Amino acid sequence: MRPQAASAAEVLRQGAMRDITIAIVSYNTRELTLHAAAAARAAARGLDAALLVADNASTDGTPEAVRAAFPDAEVQVYGDNPGYGAALNRAFARAPGAYLCALNADVLLAPESLRILRAYLAGHAECAVAGPSLTGRDGKPQPSCKRFPTVGFAVAELFALHALAPRNRWNRRFYYGGEDPHRPVRVETVSGAAMLIRGDAFRRIGGFDEGFRMYFEETDLCRRLQQAGYGVAFVPGARAVHWHGASTLQTSVRQVEYYLSYIRFIRKHGGPAAARALAAVVAVSTAARMLALPLKYPPLSRRRLAVLRPKLAACRRLLGRLSAATALHAPAEAAP
Repeated sequence: MRPQAASAAEVLRQGAMRDITIAIVSYNTRELTLHAAAAARAAARGLDAALLVADNASTDGTPEAVRAAFPDAEVQVYGDNPGYGAALNRAFARAPGAYLCALNADVLLAPESLRILRAYLAGHAECAVAGPSLTGRDGKPQPSCKRFPTVGFAVAELFALHALAPRNRWNRRFYYGGEDPHRPVRVETVSGAAMLIRGDAFRRIGGFDEGFRMYFEETDLCRRLQQAGYGVAFVPGARAVHWHGASTLQTSVRQVEYYLSYIRFIRKHGGPAAARALAAVVAVSTAARMLALPLKYPPLSRRRLAVLRPKLAACRRLLGRLSAATALHAPAEAAP
């Protein structure tokens, strides 16, 4: 019989490295985090794995709930709410592993997913990242891998051209629509919602770039790993359910962070001219949206005004930060 695994806290005291470190990043997602931790622990059954929850200053009792439900897990609370990639960097530095599993709090790993992802990386030394196949809570497939974004693709996304024709050939190519959905395939990047990373490769390139607060940190990580000579793989035999966007951050706040990170990624990997071009298109799109918002949400009542004001404020905040976003080392905006 396999001996019972030591708790994450005991491993940290002993200074030992586990085979797999699982880190779940939470922010005001108490119930989801509890479900994610339960699924992760089930997926780790029989493996040499440590479970950590990296909490970004939740105010809904997430840390206390996790400690009560999973006394063998390590809970770290980051009061400065540093963002997704930064929280993972801290968690993986505190409990380094041969393999590192990064999870959103709204992801439920299937029972065999960790074994499948680990087996793939163990059998493919040239690969540093493996990602599972994601479905929504309704069972519908979600995009689980993609190519690196370009300014052209970003502009089409900004003006909803891909939403109007979601199965156009550019969109299908971007999301690897022509690949066999049942076989592992080398890709440019996998979803950051759930990914298994080779620990030595992660440490070699310095982990996540903490300049990306909420989006594109996994895209940047995969880009830098490939620049260092590693591969990235989508492994559809491993599965996970992604509740997608379940953080309590408001949609308007997420939208600001999304476009700022998009521009930063283009600046970092495509150059300042490409970043300025994208920032200009974002500015035009945002200004047009500001003009349209009062028509969509006429401020004829307190309720509608309460909806309109934060959306307009988010647009103003985005416009105010576009110039700084084209600079590679622009400071990140703290979340509310």
